[in-house]
Amino acid sequence: MSQSQKEVEDMEKFMTVLMEVKGSLATQNEKLDTLLDLKPKIEAAYDTANSADRRSLENEKDTDRLREKISTRASKSDVERIVQEKDNWKKNLPHRRWLLFC
Repeated sequence: MSQSQKEVEDMEKFMTVLMEVKGSLATQNEKLDTLLDLKPKIEAAYDTANSADRRSLENEKDTDRLREKISTRASKSDVERIVQEKDNWKKNLPHRRWLLFC
């Protein structure tokens, strides 16, 4: 084999490898474009997840506040007892005449 024929074969091999690299780069470019197209959707999903997480924390705080308020409120039996005491107080009020003499 002559030197020039060997150089031609080496050049053919190099060009073959170069074309494979070019094809590989085109495939990688397509994949990158696909990922870049998905980026806004991923960011929107991330923002939605963060806002949902914040909202759930706020809801937990609200729930805790409501539980605390409910625990400090009077029960139905307490309200009935207080109403009964007020009714009894009105019934046991001295007559107006007695108040006039004082």
